[in-house]
Amino acid sequence: MKKTLVAVAAMAAVTGAMAQATISGFIDSAYNSLKSTTSSGSTTTTNSLASSGSGQSQITFGTSEDLGGGLKAFANLRIVPSPYAGTIGSDASEVGLSGDFGTFQLGRDYSIDHGVLAAADASGYTGGSKGVVNNGNGGATGNAVVYILPKMIPGVGIIFAKGVAGVAGGYGDSTNYKITYDTGGLSLQYAAGSASTAAVTNGQLTNFTIGGTTATYAAVTAGSKTSQTALSVTYDLGMAKLHYGTFSSKNSTNTNLKNSSNMVGVSIPFGATTVGITSSSAKRDNTSAVSTKASGYRGKVSHALSKRTTAYAAYGTESVDNGTAQDKQTAFGLTHSF
Repeated sequence: MKKTLVAVAAMAAVTGAMAQATISGFIDSAYNSLKSTTSSGSTTTTNSLASSGSGQSQITFGTSEDLGGGLKAFANLRIVPSPYAGTIGSDASEVGLSGDFGTFQLGRDYSIDHGVLAAADASGYTGGSKGVVNNGNGGATGNAVVYILPKMIPGVGIIFAKGVAGVAGGYGDSTNYKITYDTGGLSLQYAAGSASTAAVTNGQLTNFTIGGTTATYAAVTAGSKTSQTALSVTYDLGMAKLHYGTFSSKNSTNTNLKNSSNMVGVSIPFGATTVGITSSSAKRDNTSAVSTKASGYRGKVSHALSKRTTAYAAYGTESVDNGTAQDKQTAFGLTHSF
């Protein structure tokens, strides 16, 4: 449900017209219990309250204006409140134009693989939850110019994005695209992109920080490019929905630096209740082509108390293959949208 806000008369005097905007949001809060076992077998348990057990809490201020002739202007400003940390962050926000030519927008955008990985995760895509091991980015990470083509072929969507890092020499700038296809119960998403990199000593993570393991990084050569691809396939059978996803990345100069991951799962609705289970595996290679592998699974039960309020319980576990390092997380939470 969106509430309409009308700008004050002083603002109208400045702009020459009354401006209307909408405010909407999503709030998620959960009790989390995380049990971590180190490679030496030492175990600790940490209990906390946190967001992102079922989605990211955020508030969106939006506005739009009909410019006539089929042309529309729009803007969205999203903020991320973190009440437990006592901070307020930012999320994807944009201003743009849409019309028969498609949609053109500028602002802070999600990584190109975000929606792909979200579709592949049957347990509900969340960046901070244990059990879904992948190498994707998945967050609002950079400034970008985005062009969404009009749908000229039924079911096909195409998006181009140019990431602009604002660094001399173009380091960090990226070129990305995403193709989607929907027909009947079948949905496909494919995204690919590459970004140039500066010389960074700790440029790429080469292991998994499961069980409190210290992160290890590999140096990245200046001028090299890191490319990535992501694919998701879902099929809705009615009584159940099948999910599959894969992600990979590699460096053009440090050719041994490679990441890959896979997800497979199923979500089953039972009236107002939905059960989702995802199994995942991932591998990261360092500059010596030494691989570190991890795997995990996450199960989640969600029950809609209304159209805007949902209660959920989730359990996830992930571990380093051929090792004892392991994390187990249990969460009980509520979400509410407005």
